[in-house]
Amino acid sequence: MRSALVALVVLATATACGWVIPVAVETTAVSVTSTPTPTPTPTPIPPSGTATTPSDPITFDMTGGVVHSKLYAAGKVPAVRCVVPRPRLTTKAGLLAYGKVLVACMGTAWAPLVDKSDAVMAPVELIPYSARRPKATPACADPPADADAFYYFGGFTGKICFDTDLYLDTKDQDFNLVNFEQLIAHEYGHHVQYSVGILTLYDELMRGKSAAGQLEVMRRKELQASCLGAAFLGANKRTFGISGLRLRYWRYVVSHVGDEYSKVRDHGSRKNHAYWTTHSFASADPASCNTFTAPATKVR
Repeated sequence: MRSALVALVVLATATACGWVIPVAVETTAVSVTSTPTPTPTPTPIPPSGTATTPSDPITFDMTGGVVHSKLYAAGKVPAVRCVVPRPRLTTKAGLLAYGKVLVACMGTAWAPLVDKSDAVMAPVELIPYSARRPKATPACADPPADADAFYYFGGFTGKICFDTDLYLDTKDQDFNLVNFEQLIAHEYGHHVQYSVGILTLYDELMRGKSAAGQLEVMRRKELQASCLGAAFLGANKRTFGISGLRLRYWRYVVSHVGDEYSKVRDHGSRKNHAYWTTHSFASADPASCNTFTAPATKVR
């Protein structure tokens, strides 16, 4: 793909989660991963005398809070008023400062929708770490292998850990910015999933599935996180300046994120990642993100 101003060259580097984002020359490949730690919800006990049979984990009983989540009917993500600092992504401090504003804006935007879902959104902490020295940041001391970012919930707070080494000293700052926004928005999508109970039921979705079936559930979860992140970015594209060259970069990134280059198909193909993110970016509506009722062809 060649934009109006910059020629992009595909530099594919597979990560542990199998996501690949081609980048502009001299930028660093970025991928998205997450390691949520949901708390399983106990299986409801049927009334006495009710006959029971083994059930597929994708059933209404086990996944009502996933396939029929109230989030899908909560309305569009609002555009929120945020004072966005000038991006200075060449230093750890600059990355963190911009990222904190992005996370705070996402919290403001998502809170009323989570509330309409009869849930409560916990605060989120954004934590930078270096993959070369992960133990220097105890909260992110054990990152998944080759992960660029991951999410988990602990101590009544959502944690988004991201590897700063991927962004420092990058030449094309516009492309770098779009990559960073997409990455953090994806991880915040996991926090939204956790807040409304979708991740809480994740273990139940996996239970009893074959290896292939479990991978499909993982892809539904990960594609939904990207979809939710894109809904926020679409609703707030003016605030974050996602237009012109940056919009072309964003479209390029989301259409070239996929796990075709990975040995594990756990995040979804480039085609399907582009499908879910571009639709929700345009609609700004989590109703566009019910990956759990989508046909298998849309979550490969």
